[in-house]
Amino acid sequence: MTTHYFLTSQIDEYTSAIEIAQIKRLHLFTTLKVPAKIVTRNHIRGSNRVLQPLIESHQVINLYQYFTGLPNYFEPYPKAKDVLFNLTNIQIENGQGFKDGKLRVRVNQKDGWINNIDYLDQFGFTDRRDLYDFNQRVYSEYFDDHAKLVTRTFYQKDGHVVMTEYYRGGPDNRPVLTLIQLQHNGKLWQFDNQDELMGYFLDCLAADNSGVTFYSDREEIAIPAFKLMTKPAKRYLILHSIFTQNAKRTGKLFPYVQQAIDLKDKLSGIIVSTRQEAHDIQSRFPSVKTTVIPVSYLDDQLIKQSPPFSDRIPGKVIAVARVTPLKQLAHIIRAIVLVHAHLPFVSLDIYGYEDAINNFQEGNTLRQLVKQSEAESYITFKGYVPDLTSACQHADLLTLTSSYEGFAMAILEALGYGCPVLSYDINYGPAEMVQNNHNGELIGPGDEFELYRHLLHLLTHREILQRYSRDAPASVEKYSASHVRQIWHNFIEDQRITR
Repeated sequence: MTTHYFLTSQIDEYTSAIEIAQIKRLHLFTTLKVPAKIVTRNHIRGSNRVLQPLIESHQVINLYQYFTGLPNYFEPYPKAKDVLFNLTNIQIENGQGFKDGKLRVRVNQKDGWINNIDYLDQFGFTDRRDLYDFNQRVYSEYFDDHAKLVTRTFYQKDGHVVMTEYYRGGPDNRPVLTLIQLQHNGKLWQFDNQDELMGYFLDCLAADNSGVTFYSDREEIAIPAFKLMTKPAKRYLILHSIFTQNAKRTGKLFPYVQQAIDLKDKLSGIIVSTRQEAHDIQSRFPSVKTTVIPVSYLDDQLIKQSPPFSDRIPGKVIAVARVTPLKQLAHIIRAIVLVHAHLPFVSLDIYGYEDAINNFQEGNTLRQLVKQSEAESYITFKGYVPDLTSACQHADLLTLTSSYEGFAMAILEALGYGCPVLSYDINYGPAEMVQNNHNGELIGPGDEFELYRHLLHLLTHREILQRYSRDAPASVEKYSASHVRQIWHNFIEDQRITR
């Protein structure tokens, strides 16, 4: 039976909407009894701590773990004291080892887990750092006398080196990966970059299983590798966002989308979440097979429920979005400040992790806006919260002010919990879920005055919100797990026929 692989960069403690969508898709495939796994490229220590509550460890394949043979976790776990016993000829006490009065070994550990062990030379330079996961050494880093990374070596469980990455000075003297050497299948393979290594990795997966299908959930990870593959396989691009840079059909393509289109016969098709984006892609590229499958879904039982409106906090507005410029969170902040002047019970909670670009510039700018508006008592940044159930169950309204979206999972989740939505009518997603005067309202993109006006009207007349809340869950029934599962079933069957 065909194995389906969902490709991404990594799964870490800040699990993004893309990886959440992959995990939910994996659950659907499991229900369908169709073999599927998530494939990650980057090596992230401790990822198992994130994976354990979400999926089974065997449902994830990491590139580095594939070649090293190390599992996602180690049982029984080695004890730190056993690892450190006779580790070197230098005796280690209290995490430190000295020779002739000089520090030569430094152990960093917490709660019985070794994070890393540093080896210093006679002049005090850190020459080598061993990094551990569950008290198992997974790789070592070697540094020059300017503390710059030179090589990184990855180990098998028996300690043999299986892969080495070489680094040289680049712009601003930052280390740049220049060569990867991999010992595999009795041969020393050389790759100039991670794209080449990823391409070879996917070829290995294709060789391990006949008739595999790959799905790119992150274009920058998968599309260059698709181009470099030599083994036969079906390859799909799943778009989680817009395909053009201005969110219009005729706009300039994003670079990786252009690369995907250029794959031609190597690309089996594109999967999008909305009918409108599918129409726009098909109109522009008639030869590219485009399929509509929502990237997320709601549990069947959730849609059948009708949460009591009395549980909702009057005037509580929420925004669920990464703190980044494209989400235009300043719009909702300014609108709430104006509404609060008329309705002092109104408040805003912003959920989402902050974009680190330019040293968290957007988050700092928005906090300054809140402070200058003297709104700190009623506008709160909640940060990343994995489970938004409580927020959606108790809010009067969810707002979305993005410049564009690929689907807007926050809208779907809110409506499923009976939380009405006020959203800019942007490409893509809101118009296919928000039904005007039924479960929420749509307004013109970027229109801050209309945003303020609609907020004031809805929060003044909560009987309208009560009606929207009552009708919201049933309005998104087409996004139920059973419905989306059937769409995937039909898609897989169609693949089987056309393979």
